[in-house]
Amino acid sequence: MLGLVILSVCCLGLGSLSYTLALAAKNQEWLFWTVQQTLLFPLLLLAGMLLPIEAGPAWLQTLAKGNPLTYVVDAERALFNGEIWASTTVTGALAAAGVGTLGLLVGVRAMRRSA
Repeated sequence: MLGLVILSVCCLGLGSLSYTLALAAKNQEWLFWTVQQTLLFPLLLLAGMLLPIEAGPAWLQTLAKGNPLTYVVDAERALFNGEIWASTTVTGALAAAGVGTLGLLVGVRAMRRSA
């Protein structure tokens, strides 16, 4: 259940950021999809979701440390291993809260400006 909460908070922030991008690219559909796809796949790959980051080169590991999704993925893996109180889980929850907070702040501001 804790994993679902962490994912929900993170996805709330990402959804809000996506909605903000959609508002910014109102009459230019191509702009929304171009920006989203340009950011989405590198973020997913740098999160270690598809391939383990530990086996990658040092520069890739350094870039991954700046990606909050890396910490969320690590927290989910720890939770699947039954490590509820691991530092990885706490760090992932904090990263998800950061993404959620930032996304909501930016999203609410964008909605207020568009109204």
